[in-house]
Amino acid sequence: MGGRRETIYVFFNACPSPLPFLAYREAHEEHDTSTENADDSNHDPQFEPIVSLPEQEIKTLEEDEEELFKMRAKLFRFASENDLPEWKERGTGDVKLLKHKEKGTIRLLMRRDKTLKICANHYISEMANMKAV
Repeated sequence: MGGRRETIYVFFNACPSPLPFLAYREAHEEHDTSTENADDSNHDPQFEPIVSLPEQEIKTLEEDEEELFKMRAKLFRFASENDLPEWKERGTGDVKLLKHKEKGTIRLLMRRDKTLKICANHYISEMANMKAV
């Protein structure tokens, strides 16, 4: 046979003949169709909630800020605590540069896509040195 490997399939049949199963199915087929039709006519996919919650206004604290820049990005962090330091993903979402209307301060804000959790929030000062990588 050399390096060739053969696969052997074995099928087990618990019932030596399909006749008992077919007789059972034919006897109960009429009963099953009558109950299925009754269930389909009364089926309503709309469910009423058990508890009604009032709608609330949520503040993101971005209302007092002007959006200067917005871009979709992926954020990584450098994990140096491991034996082999590596870059780990922190989140994917929109990065924004926001300028406060009264104070004039600028901050970088990034929220994750579906959960909208903040994964980066940093003030940018005049002394910050930003470079493209």
